[in-house]
Amino acid sequence: MKIIPIFLPYAGCKRKCVFCDQIKATGQKKVPSFSDIAQTIAEYSKTSQEYEIGFYGGTFTGLSEEMMEKYLRFVRKFPVVKSIRVSTRPDEVNEQKLMILKRYGVETIEIGVQSFVDEILDASKRGYTAKEAEKTCKLIKKYGFTLSVHLMVGLPRSKKEHEILSALRTVECGADLVRIHPTLVFEGTELHEMMDRGEYSPLDLREAVDVCSDLVSILEGWGIKVIRVGYYVPVELRKHVIGGPFDPSLGDKVRKAVITKIVERMKPRRIVAPKRYFSWFDKEIARTRIETGETIYFDDLSYTDALFHIGKEVVEKCLNN
Repeated sequence: MKIIPIFLPYAGCKRKCVFCDQIKATGQKKVPSFSDIAQTIAEYSKTSQEYEIGFYGGTFTGLSEEMMEKYLRFVRKFPVVKSIRVSTRPDEVNEQKLMILKRYGVETIEIGVQSFVDEILDASKRGYTAKEAEKTCKLIKKYGFTLSVHLMVGLPRSKKEHEILSALRTVECGADLVRIHPTLVFEGTELHEMMDRGEYSPLDLREAVDVCSDLVSILEGWGIKVIRVGYYVPVELRKHVIGGPFDPSLGDKVRKAVITKIVERMKPRRIVAPKRYFSWFDKEIARTRIETGETIYFDDLSYTDALFHIGKEVVEKCLNN
């Protein structure tokens, strides 16, 4: 089901993390009015009659319970709205708020964990611990919501083994979906100042593709769907990105890297894949060894099974270092 995104910049946020500038990232300077939301839904309704509303930006459950209910009650009035998802952070979730979300038919909660490593959370000024994040994720699952975890790679003090640990914790928490965001440095943020002082170095594109492809292997190998890799930044706002591995085609590059790692490690004699995925394969492989099929196979091994083997090796290598 397609999503109607409703951005609520900084709404419900009680602190500002070192990397955050929601205005420069989205171009939206103010929280939309109910009239604005109605107009947005009306525009989308011209092309389909079934949508999911996504409340993004800010911290939805950081709003007052009264305000949460106003938003939820309002969008529920539109017949095209079949489900709702909200984004929030670990320290703004409790049972009372989850009961409100459940009452209004929210199905998915996107939780900005970013990392399950305390040192990184500290350096990023997130304001909660890894244990608190794990507890929140499990509480969300207990209440029957679809859990979407956001992970950031390349945050201050992070190392590759930290990113792998966060992926494992995400699996253990029972996540259904994951978004992976390599850290970008937006102009004017505290992270920008840290970079200027030499206290922070962002990942380059090669490093980001490498670590994100390892995380995809771990997460999807354990059955968790990675629904996005990388931030979407509108063309007119890209001038504000002054550091980090920004690339509009990052997700595609990561998928290609995943396939390359599988092929290099497993050396399959026969590869089968749907034509829509041919761009993920190296040109030489695609020309000489790939066949068209309904799903991806490497010899007799499915794509998910191949990912599991590659992800398992990544984890073992990390634990043995």
